[in-house]
Amino acid sequence: MILLVAPAPEPPFTPPAIEGDDVNQGALEDSLRTAFASTVGFGPWPLGPWRVRLHPDAAAFEKATGAPPGRSGQWLGDTLHLRPWEQLRRRDLGAILRHELTHRRLRDARLRAWAEEARCLWAEGHAKPPQTWPAGPPAGVQGRLDRALAGGATREQAWAYRWLRAWLRGGPLPPPPGRTGAAAERWVKEAPILAETVTVVWPAERLRGPMVVNGHRLSHRLGRTWRFQGTVRFQAGFPVGPLRGTVQVRAERHGWRLAWTAPRAAWIAAATEGELGADSPFEARRALAAVLSRWLDGHPRQHQGGVLCPLTHCAVVRGAAVPATMQAVESAPVLDLDFRWAFFTGSAGGHPLSPREVWGDGPAKAGVATEVPGDRWLAWERRLDATQVAALKRDVAVGLRPGQLGMKLGASGPYAVEALRLAAGRRYGWTAWPSNACEAELLADGSLRLKGRGWGHNVGLCLSAARFRATQGATAEQILAEAFPPSWRTP
Repeated sequence: MILLVAPAPEPPFTPPAIEGDDVNQGALEDSLRTAFASTVGFGPWPLGPWRVRLHPDAAAFEKATGAPPGRSGQWLGDTLHLRPWEQLRRRDLGAILRHELTHRRLRDARLRAWAEEARCLWAEGHAKPPQTWPAGPPAGVQGRLDRALAGGATREQAWAYRWLRAWLRGGPLPPPPGRTGAAAERWVKEAPILAETVTVVWPAERLRGPMVVNGHRLSHRLGRTWRFQGTVRFQAGFPVGPLRGTVQVRAERHGWRLAWTAPRAAWIAAATEGELGADSPFEARRALAAVLSRWLDGHPRQHQGGVLCPLTHCAVVRGAAVPATMQAVESAPVLDLDFRWAFFTGSAGGHPLSPREVWGDGPAKAGVATEVPGDRWLAWERRLDATQVAALKRDVAVGLRPGQLGMKLGASGPYAVEALRLAAGRRYGWTAWPSNACEAELLADGSLRLKGRGWGHNVGLCLSAARFRATQGATAEQILAEAFPPSWRTP
């Protein structure tokens, strides 16, 4: 007889003893609880008490741990040392805690340093390990990674983390730095690693007129550049609200180019608020923050120069987020989703579409999006005249990818609906053809009558449904489970 022994159940979350910063201990415990639940798939939680120490300032953290400026947490025995709360909030607190709690879960796994660190990096954005890990590096590379992680110089450890992240995503592997002088190099204060920050650029043509920063009017002399750090405020009526981080302003011929660089979590919060609004239900904000975090994993550099825009092409940003939205980001669930399909749409109009239907690639099954009473995009009608239809035929190539939605325009076609929608938006404004879930009728005079549902591409998280479901009491986890079928998950 064969006896099957069930694995021991995961012990319930037991809060650690938290030292330092009495004001923010409750918020930290909530974030630890969420990170604990999100890392169950990476190994058993060791039994016994544990502690967390929130240091009062960066110097105290670095003195206690010997950690470099780029690191936010460090285990010493059963105590997790963390940087000051305000620094943690400006970084991605959820990712930091998932990373560090995974280290504790792997404490007894006897993995090599590079393999353990790779798993912790993966846990930052995934709720469970992949089905198979990439093939291991050659022995010599493994040794160098281990040495770099154990105490390499600044550039050596930076290379190790870049190498591990590239290895995990299957990208080109960066060559190791030269050895000249490396043994004698010491940790130095340096800018945050590029992967931890996001830069948003407002093009000059969108920011015309005067520019007043923190009460001072800037002179519009072509090419002149100003750089501001901390909280930056603009004049009343300016299309951009206060920003926190690094802001660079440059006078250009058609206006002002404004670039905002901030931690990843700050961008996610600003984009969440820009898309949903500061008064949207908290659970809806948690859901969108989870999608944006996963999207950013695969789309960190949308525009030339490695930047994002503040428009719907990337995500709407109107200024820094309020504290409640930052809390939504910190407590957002880890979305087990292939980042290629981490999309959201303004409204699906109760008629969501799959990636395959819209782009001819990816999962063929659509998620669920509730019809929202009073949604202005529940149904719409438009009409394009014959001249406009002729222009779209010139703009859009004939042909469809497998499974892609298409339509014929008279005798010509089929054309991909998504391509027609985008071409119409560029030519005639984005309300000319509101969504992909539509039907068309070519009339005798050559004009096109459109009837449809939704606003946007209709794929992924429907923001209108997210708001509505949250007001009904649904959690972010429930909202995301409805929007993203299992077939969309990380392979």
